[in-house]
Amino acid sequence: MSLEFYPSIWLNDFHSKADWDEYSNYYKEASYVYDWIDDHLLLSRHPFSYIAYCEACESITHMTFDWRFAGGSNSLSINPAWTETYVCDNCGLNSRMRALISYLKSHSDYKNLNNVYIAEQITKSFQVLKNTLYPSLIGSEFLGTNYKSGDLVKNKIPGHQIIRHEDLTNLSFKNNSFDLVITQDVFEHIPDYFKAFTEINRILSEHGRLVFTIPFNANLEYTKIRASIINNQLIYYLPPEIHGDPLLTEGSLCYQSFGWDILSSLIEAGFSETRASLYWGPWKGHMGYPLFIFSADKNKHSN
Repeated sequence: MSLEFYPSIWLNDFHSKADWDEYSNYYKEASYVYDWIDDHLLLSRHPFSYIAYCEACESITHMTFDWRFAGGSNSLSINPAWTETYVCDNCGLNSRMRALISYLKSHSDYKNLNNVYIAEQITKSFQVLKNTLYPSLIGSEFLGTNYKSGDLVKNKIPGHQIIRHEDLTNLSFKNNSFDLVITQDVFEHIPDYFKAFTEINRILSEHGRLVFTIPFNANLEYTKIRASIINNQLIYYLPPEIHGDPLLTEGSLCYQSFGWDILSSLIEAGFSETRASLYWGPWKGHMGYPLFIFSADKNKHSN
């Protein structure tokens, strides 16, 4: 077997670390691409851009890269946060956001859906999805423990005077409400992410699906718990890791670093088929590897 890069960025679906380990042995055949990147781009430590095709806005445009999420130009890191950069100059979406949209567009089962929910509302990604794929898209944000799910909260953010609050571990929606639920880098910020899985499973229709992104370590068999809340006390097991948050200037705490057992956790939460879909392709502004879109099908007998 040899690793070939086809015009599609979708290379394969994986269901376990063992599947991935067997496949990843062939990644070395693509190493010449990263040799070129290291020699010509990374060592300069400067922002740069190149032309690629954006499937979110369906245009050929510049993708802009910088080092903001790798500690800046003085960082010793040689590997940038690939998924958080390569921002399309036209629509403003980064690599992981555009990859999720590409995934949805490339699978016919995700087209022409009316009942779709995404756990975000004030982001560019929400607006692109609403304008291009799901006109009736429902979005929400987590606004804090002072609110209950379903609350409509007045806000001063331009264009978002009213924001819906939802807690993914205690959603306000009725059973079987949605055909598709989307989250983007959310579960790592939820201490009880398994409860979020069960709640999402509850609100999905009989043939509904969950599609999501997470920070993911393909070398981990089991998820590492970084922090937890016990008796209302925050307990750290690893040094705090803070991610950017569009609503919080101080960022949001990461409670876990996910490994391959997340797929079996979804099964335990009531889903049936689960998969990690690999994407890669500089021609579409995706340079990081390995990067995955995760998806899970509702088990029609789970409710």
